[in-house]
Amino acid sequence: MKHSTLIIIFLTVFGVYAFAQQPTNKVSVKNSYHSQIDKQITVRKVGVLPATDNVNGLYARHLENKLNELLKNTHRFDQVEVKDANAQNSIEDYEGQPELIKKLGIKNNAEAFVAGRVLKQKKGLDITLDLYLVSDGQLFVQELVANEPIMQTKELEQKTTEMFNKLINKIPYKGLVLSRQGNRVTIDIGARDGIRNNTVVSVEQVISLKRHPKFNFLLSTEKEIMGKIKIIKADETLSFGIILSEKDQGVIAPESKVTGLDFITYADPTAEMFRPTPHGELGQDNVSFGKNPREWLPPKQPTLGKIGLGLGLGSLRSSTSIQNTITNEQKSYSGDAPIYPQIDLAAEIWLTSNWYMSGLIRQGVFSVPNPEAGGAPSRLAANNAHYDLHGGYKFLLQDNFWGPQINLHAGFAKYSMFVDASTPLTFTSTSYSGMYLGLGGSLPITNDHAWYLDINLDRFLYPNVTETPVSSGATSDTTITAFSFGGSYKLAPQYGLHAHLNFEFYSSTYSGAGNRGNGIIGLNSSQSLTTLITGIDYMF
Repeated sequence: MKHSTLIIIFLTVFGVYAFAQQPTNKVSVKNSYHSQIDKQITVRKVGVLPATDNVNGLYARHLENKLNELLKNTHRFDQVEVKDANAQNSIEDYEGQPELIKKLGIKNNAEAFVAGRVLKQKKGLDITLDLYLVSDGQLFVQELVANEPIMQTKELEQKTTEMFNKLINKIPYKGLVLSRQGNRVTIDIGARDGIRNNTVVSVEQVISLKRHPKFNFLLSTEKEIMGKIKIIKADETLSFGIILSEKDQGVIAPESKVTGLDFITYADPTAEMFRPTPHGELGQDNVSFGKNPREWLPPKQPTLGKIGLGLGLGSLRSSTSIQNTITNEQKSYSGDAPIYPQIDLAAEIWLTSNWYMSGLIRQGVFSVPNPEAGGAPSRLAANNAHYDLHGGYKFLLQDNFWGPQINLHAGFAKYSMFVDASTPLTFTSTSYSGMYLGLGGSLPITNDHAWYLDINLDRFLYPNVTETPVSSGATSDTTITAFSFGGSYKLAPQYGLHAHLNFEFYSSTYSGAGNRGNGIIGLNSSQSLTTLITGIDYMF
């Protein structure tokens, strides 16, 4: 009996103890969700990189000081004092070299960096703010303004504050869950951020990012709703709430992303959408309504390159001078093709926002009169062809791919003219080729970046010429120069028109005996071409 009583007492005490150890609100983490992308974009420790400008630091120091002040006063992030950052590095350096951001992040124990730049232009100031993630070293969000009126220090600081707030608001969440106990949570944002008592906020997990294929900044995100939290008490910079719902037990945890503070409001478009036509039907421009409805789809922006097809008219003048070493007689032949048709195909691939590759094929057909009196045939059929492949670097003058830019490029080009043989021989078929360096640029002339002007100059380095069926000289001194200017118009995001006027000059001076025979040697030859090409571009 005594033993039975002891056993009953033991079991009773053990049961009470075991029951006391059970949490009143059991939270299981067994089925917790996880997104590596969501983890990578978690930002708590942020530093400011040295700001830059193009006026010897006149604006940069005020911009940098203001960014540090704003970061210090924000409660969402811990400010990191940045050490070992090269003050000479520009935004382009950081955008193009993610390893710089990663190394600085490790050295300074930071998760993100803000960088700023001011460029003084003729029309005003261009200001850029970038936020980089240490997790991948890439540009994450960006805010920029162009052609701002020249500012005093206070005005620059006000503009910096406005841009900084917009930059932070582009981060795809508003706050983080700091802690959870049972169904009670603490959030790192409060009344200063617009939260009030009884506000219901969403907890979401970022599962994918859509970034610009060239510039890397964030375009959009794909999120998954994890649950809802009702705010019970909102302090100035902290809030305390109760979990109303969650996708699974334990999904809402420290570092979960809080969203849903702001709602986006649009003007009501329905009245215009359902506006009847004079015939009583819904208009054709009503997209998903009315006759022949179509989907609402955003225009696809080109990011990879373009292909252009052009038709044009060319004008060519060819001349050759020869000498008979037996009689010491000199002759000059010239042939003109005042106007002839041409067709060309051009392509450009954008490797990055700055680096590109380009190629061109152009063909033309024409005929020229035989310059030798009594020579046969009386007209010589001819055609010419251009082949070009080059690569280059675009200097974006306003941090905008579609803005004004200057480019330096280098490549290889070949121009050939094939002409019928004649009796006696007058013109030879020639082929000019060589490496070249070039300078070009384009300038939008309207605010909507629809109309552009562009210009290009190429100078060949050590070009050479070959002739068939005979050679005019043993060696030759050859020069090639090409110049073009024109414009383009964007019909739509993916389609445009272009028109260019091209000028090309090819010349050779010969020395030594060739193999024309009968004591004939070539003195010099030249070809001058003018071409007007118009066509259509497809950008993809």
